[in-house]
Amino acid sequence: MTALSGIRAGVDQWFQRRTASTGPRVALNRRRLFILPTGLGCTFAATLGLLLFGSLNYGASLGFALTFLLTGCGVIGMLESYRNLEGLAFTFAPPPAVFAGEVAQFPVEIEAPARERWAVELGREGTGQTIRRVAPGVPTIVQLARETRHRGHVPLPRLTVASRWPLLLFCVWSRLEPAVSALVYPAPIDHGYARPWADGAEIDATGTGGEEDFAGLREYRPGDSPRRIAWKALARTDELRVKAFEAATADDTWLDWASLEGLAHEARLEQLCAWVLAAERTGRAYGLILPDARIAPASGPEHRRRCLEALALAAPAGPAAT
Repeated sequence: MTALSGIRAGVDQWFQRRTASTGPRVALNRRRLFILPTGLGCTFAATLGLLLFGSLNYGASLGFALTFLLTGCGVIGMLESYRNLEGLAFTFAPPPAVFAGEVAQFPVEIEAPARERWAVELGREGTGQTIRRVAPGVPTIVQLARETRHRGHVPLPRLTVASRWPLLLFCVWSRLEPAVSALVYPAPIDHGYARPWADGAEIDATGTGGEEDFAGLREYRPGDSPRRIAWKALARTDELRVKAFEAATADDTWLDWASLEGLAHEARLEQLCAWVLAAERTGRAYGLILPDARIAPASGPEHRRRCLEALALAAPAGPAAT
């Protein structure tokens, strides 16, 4: 058993040296491609052997002709199977970030130089999808899905690209180990802790402010509410103007790790993630305090992304994070 494990480890190391990736783009060349007969190919070879034996035994000229003709077809099929994958290039782009428990979609761009490629199989061993046709000069984009369970960087696992086209007698294949991963945020789970802001003091999420103090007129922007259009000014000047109001004021909100005593490490991150999304929906300014990071109060999509990334990459549970 030990000897078998050693042989398997040696074969894996040899494959690793031949197929190791250095970036998000992988091009298949002769060093990366391997070829083996399929089950149908083995049956085909056995049939050729029987035909040759019978032709030798009975001296049948037509038997020899048929044997050599089928052998030539098999050799041509093997070469075409190899050429179907040779030169294909795979570019792996960073996927959009997702929350833990969602499915990450890894986009893959496949390029075929010079000629069409047919029936290219791409995916993990035992699962995957078949790209029926890859046109030359026109990138083909496919999506590879992977379920996520934990936050952090989730890499795309080792992939296998293969082709049995055109005769199904030989399988040409290669391994792909792209250097690309998906960023997974913690699952936004509310564990029942009160929000660190008063629900009655929420700010108008449309960004147009409260309606207590009129601040004048401004130019219309797409998305403005029709109720705020200054119709009288429009009738006088033929210019579309919108009523502007002073924004409501509220104290900056801090989403503090230390305020969640009693929750486990990952549960705290889930609660903070839920608070970040809730605070962003209200349009308020909020900051984030973690054991290893501190983000000043702000709002908007970019601030939301920074906070979620900090939660996704927070230090794991340990003496410094408990």
